[in-house]
Amino acid sequence: MSFIESITAIQILIGAAIMLFSIAAGLKIKKNVSKKLRAKWTVTLSLMFFFFFGYVFTAMVLILDIAFALEIITGTIFLGGACFVYVVIRLSQLTIRDINEKDKHINGYAKSLANRTSDLEKEIMERKKADEALKKSEEQYRSLVESTDDSICVVNRNYRYLFINKKHLARLGLSDEGYIGRLYNEFHSPEETKAFIEKAEVVFNRGESVHHEYQSLRDGRYFLLTLSPAQRVEGTITAITVISKEITDYKRMQEQLRELSLTDQLTCIYNRRGLFTLVDPMLKQAKRQKKGIFMLYADIDNMKEINDTFGHREGDAALIETVNILRTNYRESDIIARIGGDEFVVIPVGTTGDNIEKIVDRLEKSLEIYNSKRTHDYRLSLSIGVTYYDPENPCTIEELLTQADELMYKYKKNKKQS
Repeated sequence: MSFIESITAIQILIGAAIMLFSIAAGLKIKKNVSKKLRAKWTVTLSLMFFFFFGYVFTAMVLILDIAFALEIITGTIFLGGACFVYVVIRLSQLTIRDINEKDKHINGYAKSLANRTSDLEKEIMERKKADEALKKSEEQYRSLVESTDDSICVVNRNYRYLFINKKHLARLGLSDEGYIGRLYNEFHSPEETKAFIEKAEVVFNRGESVHHEYQSLRDGRYFLLTLSPAQRVEGTITAITVISKEITDYKRMQEQLRELSLTDQLTCIYNRRGLFTLVDPMLKQAKRQKKGIFMLYADIDNMKEINDTFGHREGDAALIETVNILRTNYRESDIIARIGGDEFVVIPVGTTGDNIEKIVDRLEKSLEIYNSKRTHDYRLSLSIGVTYYDPENPCTIEELLTQADELMYKYKKNKKQS
């Protein structure tokens, strides 16, 4: 082998080594390209292997002095190399375009991911703010609930406690723990539980708030109970809030006002309004039981002369003394009322079968005893009319008063004539 042939063989072997490195680089590129370019890279790599073996074969021919037409081999290699270079350049362009498209896709995805990340961060911040606001609201609500003097609790559909504020815990004698899930009837009497459930069912079934006044059997105090919907699940009420406000002072004041409106201030017995308020149910009961009752109508004689001669203070004293005499003669359960300036009513002074004359005589005898013991310049006397309520022929209290008034004036007229 000549010197020139040796140089040529070395050059060809170097080219084979470069082709081998190119094959290794192509294999790496093939792993990262899209599926549509992998087949093309497979063909290209096959051509690389072909040329690699062609270079090795040509080098062996030169080194071993094998008789072979080197011109044909060389021409073939050069022609194939030119075609191969075009194929590689074209495939490289496609690969670069594919990589750019991937980069665009990755960049787009990265941008979308960045936007989503930003939106997520905003959502997290908003939710964090909402949670903080909710926490603050809950703290304010709890502070309000715990600072009020009202008893507040929440019960579910099975009447188990979900929440009780400190005021109500103190009333029930419970600690801050251990009440969740306990039944309402564990802390209330059967009567109270029954009344509560009746009201609560209205709220659960109708969704309407209910107000209810009741007197506690525990301590006798009065409360205003307000039951309202608290929780809903798909439109169904699952829990209610119960606010119990003490109204004992209000009820006492109300009773005092009622008594004042029904009571005569001077004599402390019922006034006309009080009589009408209390007698109406009495007459209904008499009619229902078919038991007649007597009503006494009395008028102080010469009341005007007493006021004119001895003054209104003495007149007031005469009214009070008359009331004391009436109270002495009749039962505490009987209604005694002052319905006018010097007119009084007592009902019932008797019932069906009683001797009404004896009842009237007893009153007149009491007046005589009173007058005999006092050293007044006037005698205290009454003109009396007694009427009867017949359950078979019922009438109103106004009709009874009219009848009694007529009988009383007949009695007064007869007294003056005798």
